[in-house]
Amino acid sequence: MAVIFYLSGTGNSLYAAKSIAQELEQCRLEGITGYLKAPYEVQDEVVGIVCPVYCMALPPVVEDFLQQVKMVPQYIFLVVTMGAMSGQALGQGKELLKQRELRLSYGTQVALPDNSIVFPSPQARQEKLLRNAPAELGLIARNIKNKYDNYQHLDRGFLWKYGGTAAGMWVLDKIKQFGKLSCADDKCVGCGICAEVCPAGNITMAAGKPAFGSECVHCFGCAHWCPQNAISLGRLKPDQKTRYKHPEITPAELAVQKERKDEI
Repeated sequence: MAVIFYLSGTGNSLYAAKSIAQELEQCRLEGITGYLKAPYEVQDEVVGIVCPVYCMALPPVVEDFLQQVKMVPQYIFLVVTMGAMSGQALGQGKELLKQRELRLSYGTQVALPDNSIVFPSPQARQEKLLRNAPAELGLIARNIKNKYDNYQHLDRGFLWKYGGTAAGMWVLDKIKQFGKLSCADDKCVGCGICAEVCPAGNITMAAGKPAFGSECVHCFGCAHWCPQNAISLGRLKPDQKTRYKHPEITPAELAVQKERKDEI
């Protein structure tokens, strides 16, 4: 048996996780945020993690997951989705697992359109990345089926380990400085899609309008999925050039990831 834990805001990582799971035998998908709500002992022999790269590193909530997940599998893999560079994400995953005497057997990345708003992928690049993704994910799935091991090659050099960390922290800090999530009431129609897609369950609907909590994981999913373009993160706001969501993923599919295993 195999399980893939995933985190996804605009659908890239869920698409990647689904594509890989379809090629593996008896593989289920579970949300990272859902697991953290109610941790349990993972019995699967193969455990995968699929998540986006945040500022050339793993998302903080994925770090929390790797530090808390209860598992002793025979084979662990990590696949990160990225707009341009994976930075230190794979080496970071290896180190976090190593600290718990767990071994990351296979780590790799797949390029998909960037949803950061700050560094959007041009339309031509989006189309190319989406066109190339099935073949790349097919190869990754075959490597996993064959228990391919690249543990020895997952370390990054000095530049990536320290320069990547510093650059990533700088970018993330700048994003946070733009301000908190907000919604333009004159544009909002109360559809609730933002609450549906939020992987952290950080958005609730009150009197037909979104209310934002304090557990945002900075996936930007709510802003990208809003059909009225009503949500912004301070001065950061998607427009026609920066808005992106994976064309093969729906809000309903993303909603499942925040549910606990006993709720699925």
